[in-house]
Amino acid sequence: MFDSYTELSQIRDAADILALTDDWPALYDEAQLARNEVPVYAATYIDDMYVHFDHAQNTAAKIKGAKQFITNVMYHNAIRSKSDELIQQLFALREDTID
Repeated sequence: MFDSYTELSQIRDAADILALTDDWPALYDEAQLARNEVPVYAATYIDDMYVHFDHAQNTAAKIKGAKQFITNVMYHNAIRSKSDELIQQLFALREDTID
């Protein structure tokens, strides 16, 4: 993508440094996620062009009590492009009203 998009080509060197770094600390404390007591409601997009569906599923499964709104009619930018509909679906998860 950094070769295909002019906007991204300007930060290609920084992207290469990040991509070659292999000593990142753990992103999540999985033990803490398994003990979670805070309500978590997430939108998961089946056809997300940025986050692979299986990866999203595996991550959500590690969070105790997480509820997902899974959709193939919204995409990664739904919080901007369909915010009313997305928020309505997330609140429905909270209220357990989704069929």
